Amino acid sequence: MNKQTDFWSRVFTFLPTATNAGESIDQKRLFEEIDFQIENGVHGVCIFGSTGGNGSFSDEEMKETTAAVAKHVAGRIPVIVGTGARTTTACISLSRHAQDVGCDGVMILPVSYWPLTEDEVLTHYERVSAAINLPICVYNNPWTTGVDMKPDFLARLTELDNINCIKESTGDLSRISAIRRLVGGDVTLIAGWESTSLQAFMAGATGWAPVCTSFAPKLALQFFDAATRARDAVLSRDLWDQLFPLCEFICAKSHIRVAHTGLEIAGRPVGPPRAPMKGLNADDRTKLSTILALLDTKAADTPRSAAAG
Repeated sequence: MNKQTDFWSRVFTFLPTATNAGESIDQKRLFEEIDFQIENGVHGVCIFGSTGGNGSFSDEEMKETTAAVAKHVAGRIPVIVGTGARTTTACISLSRHAQDVGCDGVMILPVSYWPLTEDEVLTHYERVSAAINLPICVYNNPWTTGVDMKPDFLARLTELDNINCIKESTGDLSRISAIRRLVGGDVTLIAGWESTSLQAFMAGATGWAPVCTSFAPKLALQFFDAATRARDAVLSRDLWDQLFPLCEFICAKSHIRVAHTGLEIAGRPVGPPRAPMKGLNADDRTKLSTILALLDTKAADTPRSAAAG
């Protein structure tokens, strides 16, 4: 299979899953957020990632919503789906379904109640890879899974035909450089720890999976273009200085809580995360309101990058 590494070299907004008061999925509001992303030029979206509450919804709910999203988007932008699950069988089922309904890729992290060995993780990805033809992004997020896949092991996974992307979310910037040296240009690296995005791009990441695009999509796209396409260090730094307070807050207070609370502040409410999770507390909500208000002011005065478009 062609590695199609350029597929992942773009901005995928990681969307929160809209809910009705923290319970059933509100597909109508989710569609509205997807349309907002499309209208603002974002390159693609991811549903049921960490920000989308992966693990909080049943397989049936995820499949129903995945099919509905694919139908709603209708090829306007790529749709990727977080299909990580507690068992290999469930992960294969979710991934096959995403392929069958017309989604463009899957992002998979190893999820288990018990800590997994490297051999178990390798077998898991081998079986999923053999079961589908979609591009697969391996998602390394030990903060939520308890499984930390080191650079040499991640490089081994990319030997599987349709694994052509790694989302590195430890926040350890040396990992980006180490992985890039091991895999060369055959695999796309996604900057996964939002507060170190500028540094990750300088280290060789060419894909981005942010939450900040839910609040400042045009500014974020200008930053991405300047950092990864124009390679304009000065402009990248200046744009990043505007985005950084939000991105730092997102990482400090959890992506999912910030996404749900922030969209309510922005006047585009998607309901709370699924219980037992909640949005931000009152103090953090006030801090986020201040950050978003300042970001709106700065974004209005930001010139477009020559690379943006």
